[in-house]
Amino acid sequence: MKDVAQLSGVSIQTVSAVINNKSEISEETRARVLAAVKELNYQPDLVARSLRTRQTKTIALVVSNIASVAIATMAKAAEAHAHASGYRLILYNTDNDSERETNYFKAAVQQWVEGVVFIAAMGRLGQVDILEDANIPVVAIDRIPDNYNGPAVMLDNFKVGRLAGDHLLDLGHQRLAYIGGPTKIRLARERVSGFQQALEERGIESIAYHTGEGVFSCQHGYLAMQQLLTRQPQPTAVFAGNDLMAIGAMRAVDEAGLRVPHDISIVGVDDIEMAAFQTPPLTTVRQNCAELATLGIQLLFDILAGNPLTQTQIVIEPTLIVRQSTTRLA
Repeated sequence: MKDVAQLSGVSIQTVSAVINNKSEISEETRARVLAAVKELNYQPDLVARSLRTRQTKTIALVVSNIASVAIATMAKAAEAHAHASGYRLILYNTDNDSERETNYFKAAVQQWVEGVVFIAAMGRLGQVDILEDANIPVVAIDRIPDNYNGPAVMLDNFKVGRLAGDHLLDLGHQRLAYIGGPTKIRLARERVSGFQQALEERGIESIAYHTGEGVFSCQHGYLAMQQLLTRQPQPTAVFAGNDLMAIGAMRAVDEAGLRVPHDISIVGVDDIEMAAFQTPPLTTVRQNCAELATLGIQLLFDILAGNPLTQTQIVIEPTLIVRQSTTRLA
C-alpha cells in the first residue's frame, strides 16, 4: 500500500479509502490511485484487514449429506446468495455424524467465519455452544433439532403429511402405507403425524402399514416397498417421506409386475428435478429448497447487520404437485 501511495502521490489513508470504496474521495484521486494499483498489481492483504476489522466476509454452511439432491440444491442457492452479497461460503459435510458436526463447528471458529447456517446431522444438535461462546450467530434450516430454539427456516412438515394424506383419501384410498425416514429426525416424525391426523379425521384409526426406521434413499424406499408388497391385503396407496424413497418404491412395484398408479398410488416429498421425469411422473409435496436456503442465509445476514427481525423462525408452506403416480381407486 505504501508503494501505491508513493506512485499516486497520496497518503496511505487515501489509498485505503479508495480500496474500501469510501465516498469522500474525488473521482480524479480515485482514478489516480486505481491506476497505481493496476500498475503495481497490488493485492490487498485480506488477513491483515480481517485482524483490524474482525470481519472476514466469510460464512459457513454445515450440511448433513451433500449427496442428497435436495440438500445439494440448498447448498447451491446458499452459495449464490452469499456470493451476491459479497460473502464467501465454506461448506462442511457431516455425513449425518454428530461428532463431525461438532468438529466442524470448531473449525468454523478457527476460520473466523462471521456466521453459520446448518442442517443438523441428527435429531439432536452437537455442541453449538462452541459457536455461541465465540459470538458467532447460527441459523438452522430444513432439519431443526429437538434441542434447538434459535433462528431457523423450515418447511411445515406436519402440513406435508396432511396434504399427502388428504390427497390419497380424496382419491378413495383407505389401505394406506407410509415409508418414513429416521424417526430421530423431527421432520420425519412431523410428516407421519400429519399423515396420521388426515386419516383419523376421515375415520381411519391408523396407517395400515408403517415401515420401520429408514434413511432418505432410493434403496430404502425400494426395500421397504418390497416388504409392503408381502402384506395381505396389499396397500393401494403409499406416502413416502421423500422423493428418493418414492422413486425406489416405484421400482419395486414395477419389478413385482404391478403398475403405478393403477395398482398402487405413490406420493413423495421435495419435488426434486427427477420427480417429474419418472415413469409415471411422481406426485409429490413440494418444498422450495432454494427458497429455504436463501431465506436462511438472509436471516443470518440480518442478524449480522443488527437489523430488527420480524420473525426468527420462518415456516415455508408446502404445495401438493399432482402428477400421474396417483389415481382414483377403481
